[in-house]
Amino acid sequence: MPRQPRIDIPGCLYHVIARGIEQRDIFIDEKDYSDFLTRLEENLEDTGSKCFAFCLLPNHFHLLVLRGHRPLAELMRRLMTGYAVRFNRRYQRAGHLFQNRYKALLCDQDSYLLELVSYIHLNPLRAGLVRDPKGLAMYPWCGHGEIVGRNRHLFLAKEDVLKQFGDNRRSAARRYESFVMDRVNRFERGEFSRGGAGSRGGPGTRVKDGTGGPGRDENAAADERVLGDGDFVKAVLDRVGPERSRAKIKEIVEQVEKDSGVRFEEILSKSQRRPVVEARAMYCYLAKERSGMSGAELAGQLRLSPGAISHLFYRGRELIEKQTLKL
Repeated sequence: MPRQPRIDIPGCLYHVIARGIEQRDIFIDEKDYSDFLTRLEENLEDTGSKCFAFCLLPNHFHLLVLRGHRPLAELMRRLMTGYAVRFNRRYQRAGHLFQNRYKALLCDQDSYLLELVSYIHLNPLRAGLVRDPKGLAMYPWCGHGEIVGRNRHLFLAKEDVLKQFGDNRRSAARRYESFVMDRVNRFERGEFSRGGAGSRGGPGTRVKDGTGGPGRDENAAADERVLGDGDFVKAVLDRVGPERSRAKIKEIVEQVEKDSGVRFEEILSKSQRRPVVEARAMYCYLAKERSGMSGAELAGQLRLSPGAISHLFYRGRELIEKQTLKL
């Protein structure tokens, strides 16, 4: 079954996860962690995004991001490509650093913001990297310490989190810490509750995602890209219907024309001039990745074989990554 297109909506909340290829480490020492966070801070600012929670572990990372005026895909591409290139150079390795593409789950902010903040920030404790709440507060590669006042990660939107617990920052930080610690055993069992402090959902619902983390609501409409109840999922899918898909293709065409200097009419032609072929490759990659066009649809539009579309897709990804590194 073809994979579904990402749902990328301005102002929406996303839980993003990426893992090292073959479960290998993507962070070796302090310089790696610091480099990643520096890149994260820069790209959050450039894309107008906010980060409510983050956690870096040796072989994967979690982010809780509010999508800004630029696509989430742009933020993650620039962050992960830039980091991977630097990592490969430093350790004299070649090939992909991350396993497949990152996972991005669109979440109902009203119901799940605080539950996801706590889930993400408890990862070092669950993974055994720290032994107790005091150690968690001192873990430097997680946003928890910033919120409770122990570490300094100024890019973290901690005020947005603390205001959920009251207007006084000190007492709000205590309530936040208590809220997180109350969830240690719950997440350890792979449970997730929509009830409890800070949640506007109804009674607690036990659900699992297969990885021990927050899962989907059992009563929600079936869409693995969205975390929320049935009404929320329906509202999201209504926003990304056929009209939005057409608007997304128009946006992609405009971007490719601007970046390549090649008109779309030439992309659709049989021209084999290098600039045209490269623009065609970029279009194939972006159309599949951002709008969900299938290889068959692209083959029909461009009048090419499925094999040619597959080749153009991977060539387009290489070109986009190189372009990202120049930004």
